[in-house]
Amino acid sequence: MSKLNKNYSLSWLLPAIKTGLFACLFMPLIVSGKFIFPYIFPKQAFFQIIVEIVFALYLFLAFKNPDYRPRSSWLFKALGIYFVLMVLSSIFGVNTYHSFWSNYERMAGVVSLFHYLGFLFVAANVFLAKKDWHLFFDISIFASVLQALYGLGQILGLFASTGGIRLDGTIGNASFLAGYMLLNALFALWLVLEKSDWRWRLSYSLVIVLNLFVMFQTETRGAMVGFLASIFFLAVFFIFARQQDLLQLPFSRAEKIRKYIIGAFIVCLAVIGAIWLARDSGFVTKQPTLYRLTHISASEGTGLTRILAWKLSFRGFQDRPLLGWGPENYYVMFNKYYDPNLYPVESWFDRAHNAFLDVLINTGLIGLLSYLAIFVLAFWSMWRAWRQEKIKYYTAVIFSVILIAYAIQNFFVFDTQVTLLMIYSILAFIVWLSFSPGQEPSKSSSSPNALFVSLVVLAVIFSMYFCNIKPGLASSTSINALDSLRSSKVEESLAQLKTALDIGTFGLPEVAMRAQDAAMNLSSNSTASTEVKEKFAELAIDGMKRSLQQEPLNARFMMMLASVYLVSAQTDNSYLSDADILLQQAMELSPNRQELFFYVGQVRMFQGKGEEALTLFKKAVELNEKADLPHWNYGVIAIGVGQKDLGEKEIQAAKDLGHSFAGSDIKQLINAYGRTNDLPKIKSLYEEWISLFPNDPVPYASLASFYAQSGQKQKAKDLALQAAAIDPSYQEQAAQFIKGLGL
Repeated sequence: MSKLNKNYSLSWLLPAIKTGLFACLFMPLIVSGKFIFPYIFPKQAFFQIIVEIVFALYLFLAFKNPDYRPRSSWLFKALGIYFVLMVLSSIFGVNTYHSFWSNYERMAGVVSLFHYLGFLFVAANVFLAKKDWHLFFDISIFASVLQALYGLGQILGLFASTGGIRLDGTIGNASFLAGYMLLNALFALWLVLEKSDWRWRLSYSLVIVLNLFVMFQTETRGAMVGFLASIFFLAVFFIFARQQDLLQLPFSRAEKIRKYIIGAFIVCLAVIGAIWLARDSGFVTKQPTLYRLTHISASEGTGLTRILAWKLSFRGFQDRPLLGWGPENYYVMFNKYYDPNLYPVESWFDRAHNAFLDVLINTGLIGLLSYLAIFVLAFWSMWRAWRQEKIKYYTAVIFSVILIAYAIQNFFVFDTQVTLLMIYSILAFIVWLSFSPGQEPSKSSSSPNALFVSLVVLAVIFSMYFCNIKPGLASSTSINALDSLRSSKVEESLAQLKTALDIGTFGLPEVAMRAQDAAMNLSSNSTASTEVKEKFAELAIDGMKRSLQQEPLNARFMMMLASVYLVSAQTDNSYLSDADILLQQAMELSPNRQELFFYVGQVRMFQGKGEEALTLFKKAVELNEKADLPHWNYGVIAIGVGQKDLGEKEIQAAKDLGHSFAGSDIKQLINAYGRTNDLPKIKSLYEEWISLFPNDPVPYASLASFYAQSGQKQKAKDLALQAAAIDPSYQEQAAQFIKGLGL
């Protein structure tokens, strides 16, 4: 009787574990604006907390019920080897701390990735029957339907999209939403063939249509290529299938399925060919997805930046070929071999935008071979399971195509939470298939002692706090600080930012970046007091210094800290030398980065070394003659140091390359001409500003001040009144201004 009661008391373990695994599949739906990177950190924290609890419960289940003891296979061993190599790459890489912890933006360090392995391990050893996997993928499909409905809401304008007109769902990125939709559509295709009830088949068919429609609306080329490849390989697998395998398909005329597939395949090829031939027609150009797909270019836009990043990735690989730079350290290599032609489209990469190159850089050739071995063994395990009649032919085909689609998608992007969840779910199923039929776990039952229970509980509490709760507190506190600042609660904001920094997690750099951004915005705020500006600058400096202690090879952090030094140097010249030293260090880490030449040039201008500054800005132009901003900056500096002809030539070059000519640009030029006291040019620029933006009160008010300084009081008065007429908020200021003129 006591044994029966004990078993009954533990009967909740298995349902609780399965429920937790199912809950993980809703991770793509999690988003919260209360955290830094609201589409990333909340998802990962949600997933990690569940996995930590589920893994602990599984340990107790494995003790009590021998049927759920761990099993192994070559595929699972390959996964284990890859993770061991990842740890070794982290230890011998350029920043072990960052490799293990990553940051809020990515949440893809070794610690986070081990949670996906834990998820796979528990799922493969807990779902022991095909019906378990049916339910598992059913829930994934259901979650994808909710995601698709949210996407439809974005189309209808019910929900905003961070991707502009491109759908991004609650995932926050059109490319990853597209991949998620495609994989779940393929899951639904599998279940169409698995289920016998026509109502289920109809439901799955509708899901396929819905998911593919949303995928199409994301305008993502990588996913579309993956989709087309899926159609191709599905057709090839079934066209060359044995007749007995085709008869397994649940269709009334399965013996003719080959003819139907060949016919459908020919029609698809004809449609694709027609679209390609008509790629410049009105029909195609009006469809953003078709246009993007048929106009992929390696010489411009994202196509160019991808290729440039891939090229420099191979250069970086040669530096550390065996174990790589360490996970999450791609940015160090990228800065070292930065290609100036990336500027200004995408100049700060922390990923190669190719998952395979990411693995190569992070873990070296050994790591990449291990990673590829996982997929080779996954294919082998599936087809071995088919030969052993554990699965039907179409199951092996569809999951092979799923892996191919995932690989093609990842050739153009990198892994993130959603794609990692999908691939580890797929691998969990294949790992379960890879277990040998005769492989049975030990049947001896045992009970964990009190020490083991205590250690497990403490481990879960420790992991939940340090991996999720503590960084979550730092993140949410910094968001509250920014909200306080927007509400003009300056002292409260300052205290909250300091608290967030003092929590001291792996997310400290991103908290410090918010402090730096606040300090820079306040520096140009005329209503903020000098004391407030200095306090925020001091906090930003402290935060960025602490960030560099975590990531001492981060040239971007050095540049951000230098920017605060330069602002602070307006009241304290001692900061100039700090900025100079820091920027020189950054240039050693990233010698071809234009932004660093701009910053060092500013330092030289502050130091009164105009010619040296001019040389630096010229070098930035020479690094990439096709970028407009270096020409613009060079021109502004040249005008400021008295080389008017050179400056105006460079300004025109910048305009010819597409540089905008907004009010801020004109103001820059006015300041530059002001250095040489070129009053006629300053006057003409103000007039041009007014002609370009006649409804902007700022140029009227600014020109009024210019006329007042030159003694033309009546013109100054007229312009002040015009500014007030355009914007009533200027009326009081205009009245005081006119009073000061003595008119």
